[in-house]
Amino acid sequence: MRCVLFLAAGMVLATAASGQWIENFDSYPNGTVLQNVGGWFGWDNVPAAAGTVTNERARSSPNSMKIWGDDDAVHPFTGYTSGQWVFTAWQYIPSGLDQMTYFIINNTYNHGGPYEWAIETHMNPSTGFVNEQLRDPNGLNKQPIVYNQWVEIKTVIDLTANQMQHYYNGALLASGIWNVRGGPVAIAALDLFAGAPTGHNTPVFWDDISLVPEPTAGLLLLAGLGLLRRR
Repeated sequence: MRCVLFLAAGMVLATAASGQWIENFDSYPNGTVLQNVGGWFGWDNVPAAAGTVTNERARSSPNSMKIWGDDDAVHPFTGYTSGQWVFTAWQYIPSGLDQMTYFIINNTYNHGGPYEWAIETHMNPSTGFVNEQLRDPNGLNKQPIVYNQWVEIKTVIDLTANQMQHYYNGALLASGIWNVRGGPVAIAALDLFAGAPTGHNTPVFWDDISLVPEPTAGLLLLAGLGLLRRR
């Protein structure tokens, strides 16, 4: 009986692990422009908007992705329409940032449109704060921008329940309905926008990005199947 339980548990956890995506930029040569590389593109499939692999900074050595100027790096996804997920990205903003920069998750994305936004995080150097613009445009839950160190941005997404919680540096920025502006209940793209339509702003670096099943989802399923027992 114990073997059967372990087998069932293994099947559940294997299912939970499927569909995960992890990107640390370390498999690409330094200087690679991420246009149709590793699933990355410039927004609307415009090569000039693509991010660039760099070894200038890295959270996990040797590389990260640098965006600046009018870069708008996007990674589309398909098939994320149900279940519980955690989207994590690590961001490094050097002091001297002179343009607003963005962390965005779309629930609809196609090159050339249509698009829809589920998360739009503003890092605004003119105010010195970070806020999630779609649910908290007045910045009631704003947090100070953290400069010169790697900072975690995390979004916990329950597509089945159409709910989310969005965090910056461990602090909750926003929570509520996932498809807050309408459109499908889905994860369609990650968009990292440098935010400067003209000229060059301070480079922003991204590393160790992942979209993985919410860690407790498999355990909750095991409990529902009666496979978790008290000792």
